[in-house]
Amino acid sequence: MTMDTVDQVVADWARQRPDLDASPIAIFGRIRRIADLAAGGLRGYLASYGLTPGSFDILCNLRRGGRPYRKTPSELAASALVTSGALTARLDTLERDGLIRRRDHPADRRVSYAELTPAGRKLIDRALEGHLDREESLLAGLSETDRKDVERALALLEHTVREAVPAQ
Repeated sequence: MTMDTVDQVVADWARQRPDLDASPIAIFGRIRRIADLAAGGLRGYLASYGLTPGSFDILCNLRRGGRPYRKTPSELAASALVTSGALTARLDTLERDGLIRRRDHPADRRVSYAELTPAGRKLIDRALEGHLDREESLLAGLSETDRKDVERALALLEHTVREAVPAQ
């Protein structure tokens, strides 16, 4: 493999500040670059379905929850890691587009649900299949062993970072 931009950044810092260990940039710089590349491709792919990454996330969240494909806004917010205001705007758009409907809890007026409509389920099933095909093609250059190694290393890194970062 030839030297890439991240390698160059690490080498530049080694020359300019040899007293510092810039090797973490090799990991976190690549993670950011990979995330940016994948996110850019995802945005373009989802646009063909009239979706954004945020709306895709909500539809996937409802779909993977199983029948009746319904969750409360707080359940969605907790797993989508967004503010209630951002979630409300996403739900409003999805409802306007006929992909979800809001339902009141039959016994508790304080509780409401967001629920996939048949059109929303059909759309998310199609979009998800293509999304997973896209992600599979991005990993095509890795052997099964390489994929397991990367997955294991990333899980370990996530755990290590989570332990090191104070709870917010």
